[in-house]
Amino acid sequence: MDKMLQIVKQVHETPSFAKYEETNVRENTNCYSHALGATFPCLSLYRVGAISKKKPIEEPYTSIEEIKKLLFLDCQVLQLGIREASLEEPLEKNEYKIALFVKIWANGQIADYHFWRLDGTKWTEKWKGRRMQEIQDFQRDKLDSFPWNFVGIYQISK
Repeated sequence: MDKMLQIVKQVHETPSFAKYEETNVRENTNCYSHALGATFPCLSLYRVGAISKKKPIEEPYTSIEEIKKLLFLDCQVLQLGIREASLEEPLEKNEYKIALFVKIWANGQIADYHFWRLDGTKWTEKWKGRRMQEIQDFQRDKLDSFPWNFVGIYQISK
């Protein structure tokens, strides 16, 4: 099966984050694949804008707004609903939330981004090469995330 078809299928299923225990999956997934709910090992697709083919891997991001726009385009390709949300809004069946953080250099250039994911009441994160870990306290950890700037929360529906 084509890798994009596998990813589309995975993001509409209940996530199988236990797969992060497999070395190939742990090394070839990251915070973005985790935010989407995909564990198919294909790191080149887990960059905001790569799924929608709107951002070449070697091209730097120009703004937070560009990252948000590309996130929405990727979700559209994956047939996921996405909207800005608040921390307090309840989740419906087949919904989860993601939090977006962006690291910006002193000269204003985008250095990187990072995602956290909320399923039910538990926030988690995943870094390339690492296992998924739980965020203990969203508000405290969000404030302690320097140099990462908290951008916002998005509600995803399958």
